[in-house]
Amino acid sequence: MVGKELKKLEIGISVYPDFLTKEEIFQQVDVAAKLGYTRIFTSVQLGNLGFDAGKNEITEEFFYLFTLAKQYGMVVHADINDIVLESMGGSFANLKPISDFGVEVVRIDGGFTDEQIAIMTHNPYGIMIEDNSSMFATATTRLDLIKEKGNMAQFMACHNFFPRNNTGLLFDDVVDYALLYQSYGCKNGIFIGSQLNRPHLNATGEGVCTVEEHRFTPAHIALMELRHTEAFDIIFFGDSMVDESVLAKVAHCAFSPVTELPVWLDEDVNPELKKALTTQVFYSRYDQPEQLVRMTQTRKIASFKPGNIVARNYLSITVDNELSNRYEGEVQIMLEDLPATRIANVIGQVKPVAARLVNDVTYGQIPFRFIIE
Repeated sequence: MVGKELKKLEIGISVYPDFLTKEEIFQQVDVAAKLGYTRIFTSVQLGNLGFDAGKNEITEEFFYLFTLAKQYGMVVHADINDIVLESMGGSFANLKPISDFGVEVVRIDGGFTDEQIAIMTHNPYGIMIEDNSSMFATATTRLDLIKEKGNMAQFMACHNFFPRNNTGLLFDDVVDYALLYQSYGCKNGIFIGSQLNRPHLNATGEGVCTVEEHRFTPAHIALMELRHTEAFDIIFFGDSMVDESVLAKVAHCAFSPVTELPVWLDEDVNPELKKALTTQVFYSRYDQPEQLVRMTQTRKIASFKPGNIVARNYLSITVDNELSNRYEGEVQIMLEDLPATRIANVIGQVKPVAARLVNDVTYGQIPFRFIIE
């Protein structure tokens, strides 16, 4: 059974020189680059946005970041408003100062009209102009204007991030608007958060992300959920100085050709079955049942006596035993609470944090395997 390939992604970090030494900037960029990160988001208007210690100017640390990014072949996305641009000697009609700094993407978060943005997309330096796709009310108007008068080849979009708890967006909303930009030929970016970071933009340290329900979601799970939508091309960390273990896990999931479902498995699971579950790539059946996900690739892998005949709760993992006859060995994941059945042994559970991922793999859509975390 062959399903579709997972969309290829670029991943990025956020670096805020206002809060960092050159040594810390180097550490962050060096680690990320070696893990395969290719993008860096930064902001030169944090002071204007009200962040403590934030500045509205290009400091020596920013120059260092821009130079370092070029050495590592990483693309810088710089959040710049009209005031900062003017202080650099530029304007919406003159992005040469931006080009001189080596910035390849300018994020527009305020201070420019739609007409001015359209002019910016015609810049001769190849600088991408990045819209804030979280500004839902004006999206279509701006897109239509860029399509008519601007240069869509130098226009892209990225959602905002929301440091304050409870202010993030709905998952379905961010996907819908990314798909709108995608329909115009634009690439899309979005932010995920991390619990292991420096809380530069969020004093409570609870993640700088776009989607509210991702605030406490493990970063690699959030990335896989967003990847499955096929709406996004670049996924950034909104937090800075993210722990290397988190960066590594996200990089692994971003580049993996299969989705990994985190599970608990009982200690007495048949060794042959356990090996198959954690190494073999699965597709669910295309003829999708209403109540469960079916993996038939494990049938007859071993003999299974009846055991642990208990209620099959939501996200439980079962294997059909010998009483199931020709179905023996079939593995299933419950999509709702079901009662016990004598023909199926409960052998574990998908972790609740991965519930959306389970829905994503239905109908044979996405290749997956189980991972014990």
